[in-house]
Amino acid sequence: MISAIFFKIMKFIVLFLFGVFVIGCETTSPVTSPEIIPEPNQNIIYEPKEEVQVIEEKEERKIKYFKNIKSFEGKKISALQEKYGDFNFSKLEQTFEFHRYNAEDCRIFIQNYTNNKIIIHITIYNLETKKTFNQYQENSCA
Repeated sequence: MISAIFFKIMKFIVLFLFGVFVIGCETTSPVTSPEIIPEPNQNIIYEPKEEVQVIEEKEERKIKYFKNIKSFEGKKISALQEKYGDFNFSKLEQTFEFHRYNAEDCRIFIQNYTNNKIIIHITIYNLETKKTFNQYQENSCA
């Protein structure tokens, strides 16, 4: 009886070691080559539903002084155009419109909603010093 139990245990140990040997040889076999995983594809995160309309840049503006331009935030874009004229550059998208005035060394960027033409934000940026201003200052942009 003890020899039968001993024989079963020995049989289990031999089968276990044989299984470990076979699995060990199989995973380190030089015959198989590693699977090559292809590069991931680039996914487009944002693609406008409508074609983006870009209005070409216009000739340089004669107006160089944009005093109180920040007071137009929250107002219609047409009021801004009445006072300062057409933009030097415009980009129209489905939700937003982006416009730009060139003022010597500064650029004045205007963002508004497409549907109601209300100005969201006006940014005054100096290209040389890379600074933004709260108000337009002629001496800062000259």
